[in-house]
Amino acid sequence: PVALTNPRKGLYVADFGRRLTGVVRLNRIICKEGTRVILRHAEIMQHAGLPDVKTADPAMIYVGELRGARATDVYTCSGRAGGETWQPSLTYHGFRFVEINVTNSGVRPAAAMLTALHFHSGVALRTHAHFNSTTLNRMQHLAVSAQQSNLQTIPTDCDQRDERLGWMGDASLSSESMALNFEMAPFFSWWVRHVVLPEQRAGALPDVVPFVRYGGRPADVSWSAALPSVA
Repeated sequence: PVALTNPRKGLYVADFGRRLTGVVRLNRIICKEGTRVILRHAEIMQHAGLPDVKTADPAMIYVGELRGARATDVYTCSGRAGGETWQPSLTYHGFRFVEINVTNSGVRPAAAMLTALHFHSGVALRTHAHFNSTTLNRMQHLAVSAQQSNLQTIPTDCDQRDERLGWMGDASLSSESMALNFEMAPFFSWWVRHVVLPEQRAGALPDVVPFVRYGGRPADVSWSAALPSVA
């Protein structure tokens, strides 16, 4: 992290300096057996103007936009004398900030104990753009980073709240720019087969591929346009 603060007793906040998709690894932490270290992930800190926060505390993370997503990882300490290294599996989060609750654990967090691991599909970058404008360079960097964060075997709509699904509309809007920025042919070839599969079974394309939790069938025409756009 680029910064580590201690806003309350037993509570720390790490700022990794950029927003990314992934998890945080705990490195060689010394903690008491049976106690817990709790990590909560957030995109932003609290600030004035948030609709669901009456009195903002800028030293604390904000998780209102996550809806039902807990974005929380919990590690139970073994008490190993040489220290413990751990990272969660079968999950990921969209975050820049991480709240670390070490109450009663004996842990004294330091920057070296925390490593942010950025997860995304292994698509090679094919575009290296540079402009005379620092604003345009920043916009390109943000676009590439956002696209990487939403390439998670399927093209997803978001990486932080309680969806993280393959909404076809998002793929339709972003496929052309993704193909400019990355070597997308293998990724899209695999995904298109899974787009066609539910159509073959039910006679109509869904809004979400794989078709789970949300969306409808037949899909909204703007969403189903992802198939000809990508294929």
